[in-house]
Amino acid sequence: MDASVCKTGGWRVNMMKTGNDHKKRNSPGGMEEEKAGRLMYAALFILLCLQVLLLVYFGSRKAGFHEDEYYSYYSTNRTAGLYEPDREWMERDVFRNEFVALPGEGFRYGLVSMVQSWDVHPPLFYFILHTACSFFPGIFSKWLGIGINIIAFCVNFVLLAWLTFMITGRNRKLTFAVAAVHGWNGIIISGVMFIRMYEWLTVFVLLCSCLHVKAMAEKDRGVKKFLLPLMAVNFCGFLTQYYYILFLFFMGFGFCLWELLWERKWVNCIKYGVACGFSLLLAVISYPASLSHIFRGYRGTGAASEFLNAGNTVDRFRFFAGLMNDYLFDGYLWFWLLLIAVMLCLARAGNRKAGGEEKIPCRHIEAAPYFLLLFTASGYFFTVSKTALLLYETSNRYQLPVYGIALLLVMAALYELWGRAVYLLAPGADGKKEKYRKIGAVIVFAAFLLGDIHGLVSGKVIFLYEEDREYVEYAKENWNMPVVVLYNDATPYHVWWCSQELMQYERVYFASQGNQGRITDETVCGSGKLIVYAADYSTQEESLARILESNPGLKGYRLAARRGLWSVFEFE
Repeated sequence: MDASVCKTGGWRVNMMKTGNDHKKRNSPGGMEEEKAGRLMYAALFILLCLQVLLLVYFGSRKAGFHEDEYYSYYSTNRTAGLYEPDREWMERDVFRNEFVALPGEGFRYGLVSMVQSWDVHPPLFYFILHTACSFFPGIFSKWLGIGINIIAFCVNFVLLAWLTFMITGRNRKLTFAVAAVHGWNGIIISGVMFIRMYEWLTVFVLLCSCLHVKAMAEKDRGVKKFLLPLMAVNFCGFLTQYYYILFLFFMGFGFCLWELLWERKWVNCIKYGVACGFSLLLAVISYPASLSHIFRGYRGTGAASEFLNAGNTVDRFRFFAGLMNDYLFDGYLWFWLLLIAVMLCLARAGNRKAGGEEKIPCRHIEAAPYFLLLFTASGYFFTVSKTALLLYETSNRYQLPVYGIALLLVMAALYELWGRAVYLLAPGADGKKEKYRKIGAVIVFAAFLLGDIHGLVSGKVIFLYEEDREYVEYAKENWNMPVVVLYNDATPYHVWWCSQELMQYERVYFASQGNQGRITDETVCGSGKLIVYAADYSTQEESLARILESNPGLKGYRLAARRGLWSVFEFE
């Protein structure tokens, strides 16, 4: 950032450009600025390419699926509907066809919307996944889901860089640093590996943030440049994940508060409220099931119950803060926050020592948008912590949309306060102070990158399920063997959790553990070898004994594998 366009005296309140752009471009300083801009774009492009290659590498390591990922494919491509028959065979194609878009059945967005209306989610992500599957009919592949998430990641890369550039007063080096730390982070990579809607929710969260910060910077609340784009983002964000409403609520509240207290333009607040309300109304009209999902669905009522329960607040906040600390900040979040507090105290002490006259080269954070983001991200984090499901490390998904903003806020605060503390308190001339400032900034950046590297090598990229590779290979090797699935009739949908393996077999015989009657199927009763997937349930041993009783040629069985809530046995 050029010192010639800066002011001293604290974190700045606006980012208005001054002077004639044409003259700047043709002046020596303008040419240098343009050259620096091109270099930044080139550096960011190279960084993005490297990060995409890293995503492809981890995508190649992904060997299995979370049960919700199976649902993503099923609910976008279903043909007849999955069911678990009792004492019946199911051919491989009948089972597999529920997870792929069959030739002639692609681009059925009406069906996708209807299927989602039966569940608790809005349909936009499923439209995107269904589109990808429709271009590759008959193919079930992790790369279809990972591919659309990589596209979302690239958009998020650009948006976070743009947001950082605006928040940090057009600081190119800090913009590059935030983009680098964000893209190399294990949990951010995990969001791309998880084939659900959260990577795309992040797109609309960051778009919403960029639009508000841009509006504050340019003092432009016009319909074309702000309100119409915001309405489009609100519409898409709502139809991607209902948690977008929480982010918009806190963003809108903080934005209108700033308008009323500092800009004193209450008319803008009215226009803003009408635009947001109208966009959300259009989303509800286009997808009426959203109201029942939010107010009557099991997730909506459950979330409301958890939010109103004051007794769980501390435990829930500790749980999600612990996840953020461990996965996003590699266990050092509290250290960084303590360091920010210490440097803030040092900067204030330096202000008093200097009699309130600051002499700092301009590299100030834009105060109003910074604190708007801080307020919004904190509100979202707290509310989601109160309402989201507690699912161990996989619960990171719910906070993923604000993880990039959290990195931006922490890194920008460290950069700003370190620079202020050095220039206010360190001895020597400004040149020497600038050297100290650069050394400190490099150390902090290196510490964040080391945290990313440690996370990558210590297994903090989740949703890979690499242990499933041997299970799938086992199924491929025994593709023509008779296979029996003994499912728990209380939770028959757990059969889905073995979907990738079951797709490898020529056909599968389903039997409920709740039915302890004799099996009479000729293949099961006459085969000299069987592979049996048995749900870990209280009647498992009885069900296994029924197979031995039904086939006198089988001498016994042994445990071949144990995975999730299932055990795999070989009968001979």
